[in-house]
Amino acid sequence: MKRIFCLVGVLLVVGAGTFVQAAGRPATLYTIDGQKLNGTIDEASFGIRTEYGTLEVPTADIEAIYPGFRVGESTRRRIAGLIARLTSANRDSAVRDLTYMGRITVPQLQEAADSSDKLLAKQAKDILKQVWPTGAKVPSDGSGLLRTKQAEYRGTLTFLNVRIEGTFGRKTLLKQGIRLIEFSKGKVQPATDAPTYPPARGGKTPELELTMKDNSRIVGTLDTNSLNVETPYGKLSVPVTDLVSVTLGDPDQIVTREMTFTGKLLTTTLSVNSKVGAFQLDRDKVAVVKAVLDETGTAVVEAGGDLKPNQWTQLFNGKDLKDWGGWGSGSREVDTQTIHLVGDAGVTYQKMSDAKNVIVAARVRINKQTGQGAGIKLCVREGNAGAYFIHFDGRNGAIFKWDNSAKKATQLDAFRADAPVGNWHTVQFGIIENLMLAYVNGKPVAKVTVDPKTALPPGRLSLGVWNCDANFRDIQAKVLD
Repeated sequence: MKRIFCLVGVLLVVGAGTFVQAAGRPATLYTIDGQKLNGTIDEASFGIRTEYGTLEVPTADIEAIYPGFRVGESTRRRIAGLIARLTSANRDSAVRDLTYMGRITVPQLQEAADSSDKLLAKQAKDILKQVWPTGAKVPSDGSGLLRTKQAEYRGTLTFLNVRIEGTFGRKTLLKQGIRLIEFSKGKVQPATDAPTYPPARGGKTPELELTMKDNSRIVGTLDTNSLNVETPYGKLSVPVTDLVSVTLGDPDQIVTREMTFTGKLLTTTLSVNSKVGAFQLDRDKVAVVKAVLDETGTAVVEAGGDLKPNQWTQLFNGKDLKDWGGWGSGSREVDTQTIHLVGDAGVTYQKMSDAKNVIVAARVRINKQTGQGAGIKLCVREGNAGAYFIHFDGRNGAIFKWDNSAKKATQLDAFRADAPVGNWHTVQFGIIENLMLAYVNGKPVAKVTVDPKTALPPGRLSLGVWNCDANFRDIQAKVLD
């Protein structure tokens, strides 16, 4: 193990010569072999080549940089073959080769470490202790990540090395030896996986819903293949097939299947082809452009009182907890357009009349689990009698019925789903007559049929946490007739 670290150390430090100190922004640099360097970095900016164009981001705007783990397909297949041999008679040679390959094996080894095959999981964990002693999760798609206060850019980082000066002297480190460069004074969240939005159907231009500032709603397709966006760091061209939403404002917020960022949409009009004809819309009159991602083709509408039947409705305005009532002894706040809950805390949507048949969905990121039974909760039919809810910790979950009179939760069905802590995931829970369904990242994970004689009456919906720190966004609901 010492030999491995010595080799890594040789790879990391490629020079210690003098260089001209520029702005010298304070930073903490973490290496892949567990070293931590506090000092100043003199680069004025860092570049990243995204799917939509290349950006040059000033160092002063950056909170954190995670260099990528991108490998070629042939190398990926070789690593997969070696991992498959970890449970065979040839495991010793596979362990040797994976250890020798080092850092590039980490994403696939981390997947193997979560395997239900106990022997495979143990072998993968043992190798990870040698090649990746920090245990930090990395983006599963192998891309590098650059985070500012306003955005998270994913792609290939264009720099080759980083120069840092501190009490240890001046060092130049290769990019492939760096795990994290942290500029933010506060705690930086782990790098997230790419969003798990469903792909565009058949590669065709998706149907979009445009909400006007006067609350008019138009559904159709844009008469263009891409949208150009001017960001503070350069211009990006986003294919319409990658588009999830655009919230127009100052600045505009663009969400794609790859990442979320801010900028200015470079168009004065939006040409929309709908079933009732073509529209030429002044972009300043448009509030939100959103792809219709629901499999039923139902557009999402903004909440304005009671939920509208058979339509997805956005419940959270991204600004405050208006229309939400709080419960629990923990903390709740609005943090960067999300609802941030910590400890034992939750919020109940107040503008919804009691619903019998309802589905609630949210994008959820579990940041940290702080005690026994930790997890997030999505509740339906919440009322004086009790509630139905799912409890999920990122791996294990269950559907429960809470009885207010007995002060007791009864487990109705358990499930397992892979939704790593620190990443954004989509969670859905709903009840239709006597059938309850739970989904994680679009996949069904649990189904329960309840006895109509003992079923809970209609109620409200809520979300919460228990012994947990989590963020919620894109909170939607659909009431069914």
